[in-house]
Amino acid sequence: MPEILSELWAMLSSLQVPDLVLSAAAVVILDLFAIAIIFAVGRESRLCRKRWQKVSAGLELRRRAEQKELHYPLEADEILLGRHTSADIQIKDASVSRYHAVMTVTGGVWTITDLNAKSGTFVNDQRIRQKKLAPGDCIRLGNAKLWIVRRPFSEEEE
Repeated sequence: MPEILSELWAMLSSLQVPDLVLSAAAVVILDLFAIAIIFAVGRESRLCRKRWQKVSAGLELRRRAEQKELHYPLEADEILLGRHTSADIQIKDASVSRYHAVMTVTGGVWTITDLNAKSGTFVNDQRIRQKKLAPGDCIRLGNAKLWIVRRPFSEEEE
């Protein structure tokens, strides 16, 4: 691209037009390149979201707490669940350990691993050390229950 700009600049310079016109032409050309870059970045962002939807299997965690439903989109390769403020999904409940469990995704399959929490990690009322998850599974950390569900797709993600 720098070669194209230098050739264009050499061509414009040889026309012997006033400096103001050359400056205006250069600004217009740079603006066009900036617009092209903005469109390319937007397109790449949409493609990344589509790729991540495939990797994450389009799932999220849902939880009812204090008369409201909370949604936690699964948007990372590894998600720490716990009471600590550094947890990716923080659950403010004394029965939940600071670092209770971790969820990981590989090839669209989510797995939950208990981090030796005192109250244990349960999937569908069975205590687990590690378990693959599927939509509809109920995860219990202490007294907190979370459900893994398919995330509704918006039109811009399709």
